[in-house]
Amino acid sequence: MGSLYKRDEPSKLKAYTSVFNTAEINSTFYSYPKSGLVLGWASHSPDDFLFSVKLNRTITHEKRLDTAAGVEDDVQRFCDLLKPLEKAGKLACILIQIPPSLKYSHAIVEGFLAILPDGIPFALEFRNRTWLTDDASRLFGNYNITPVMTDGPALPKQELASPDMAYIRWHGRGGRVWYNYRYSKRELEPWVKSIRKLSDDVDVLGYFNNHYHGYAPENCLDVLEMLGITTPNQEQMHEQLRTGQARPAARATTLAEFANLEVSSDEIEKMLLEFMDARRLERARQIKDVEILKEESDLLAADVGGYSIYMDYNGRFILHDCQDWQRGTARRRMCKHVAALLLSLPPEKGRLLLDLIKAQKWDLRPYTG
Repeated sequence: MGSLYKRDEPSKLKAYTSVFNTAEINSTFYSYPKSGLVLGWASHSPDDFLFSVKLNRTITHEKRLDTAAGVEDDVQRFCDLLKPLEKAGKLACILIQIPPSLKYSHAIVEGFLAILPDGIPFALEFRNRTWLTDDASRLFGNYNITPVMTDGPALPKQELASPDMAYIRWHGRGGRVWYNYRYSKRELEPWVKSIRKLSDDVDVLGYFNNHYHGYAPENCLDVLEMLGITTPNQEQMHEQLRTGQARPAARATTLAEFANLEVSSDEIEKMLLEFMDARRLERARQIKDVEILKEESDLLAADVGGYSIYMDYNGRFILHDCQDWQRGTARRRMCKHVAALLLSLPPEKGRLLLDLIKAQKWDLRPYTG
C-alpha cells in the first residue's frame, strides 16, 4: 500500500479511506489490538467503511483451534476488543487464517466453530487440501462460516460463499514469494466474472495481498474498473498508479545497495549450509509462503509459512518462533523458515545478510510475541 501515501502522510487511514471503502487488518494476527487503536479505527473512518480483522495467531497457529487449550477465552477476549467496530456497524467480519500445516479434523473444527460468538460474521481461510471435503463444507454451512476463496499457489480456484457473504483474497502467483506479483487483467477476468455472479446473491469482500512492491492497490482498482464501479477518487488514483505518478512512500534503503555484488542463488544455498544441514535446506526450498511485512534500512519483518521472523540489523539479532529454531539457537543452527526468507530475498541482499550474521555473530533468539 506504500504507493498510496505521501512520505509525510499525517494519517494513512485517512489517505486509504479516501480511495477504498474496506480494509483487511493484518496486525491483529500478531498481537491483540489496544482498545484505543480499535476506537480510533471506528472513530476516524467514514460511516460506511468496513473492516475485516484477522484473528490472533495464538488461537490459530499456536493453540491450533483446540478448545482444550483454552481458545474460547482467547476468542472472547479478541471479540470484546472489537466492540467499538461492531457498535459502529463497521465490523465486516473476523478472518480466521488456518496455518498450512493444520490438516482438517472434524472434531477439532466443529469444537472450535461451536464456541464462536453469535452475531459476528466469520470467514475462514485454509491452505491445506485436506479441508477440501464435503464434511468441511457442511460444517461451514451449519455454523454460517464463510469459506475464503484464495488466488495463490496453495489451492485451486473455487467459488465459495455463505448465504450472506463471499470473501476473496488475492495472494499473488509469484514463484518463491507469492506476494511479489502483479496480476494482469487477463488473470483477473475470471474473478470479475465470479464477483458479478456472486454479488447477485451476497455481499462480496475482496482484498489483495500482493503488496511486495505496492501492486495491491493497482490490482484492486483494476478489478473495480473491470466491474464498472470505480468512484472519481479511485479513477484518479488508478491513473496515477498506472502512469507512475502516485504519491511515493518513503523508500526503504536495502542492504543490497551497499554492496556491488553479483551473487547467484546457488551461492546463497552454499552459505546457508554453514548454518543448517542439507535436509533443512531442501525443506526451505519448498516453502513458497513468504510475506515481507516491513522492510526498512535497519530491519526486516516477515511471515513465513505462518511463523514470524524479525531481523534487526543494528541490534544484530534475529527473532523467530518455530520450535526447530528454538531448539537450534544455542548451536547457531537455522531452521527452514529463516532459510526460506533469506532465499526469497534478492541474492545480493541475502549474501550480505549472511556475511553479517556470520562475521558479527548475530544473536539468534526465540520470538515469544
